[in-house]
Amino acid sequence: MKSISHNLRRKLFLVSFFLVLSTTFASAQDEFPEDVNDEPVVPIDGFIIAGLVAGSFIGVRKLKKSENV
Repeated sequence: MKSISHNLRRKLFLVSFFLVLSTTFASAQDEFPEDVNDEPVVPIDGFIIAGLVAGSFIGVRKLKKSENV
């Protein structure tokens, strides 16, 4: 595997560091008044894992394909 250049490694570190810190600074939404129906109508967590697995598979496949070229 090719070595990552120092400049690219620094950029990746800064982006990763920013993403980690940005999640700690995020705040939740204020509470709803009691008369608001805040129950979810459609659950969105059913295919999150499947999407992450599919995205990872596609990303790894593209990386391996670009290394072979």
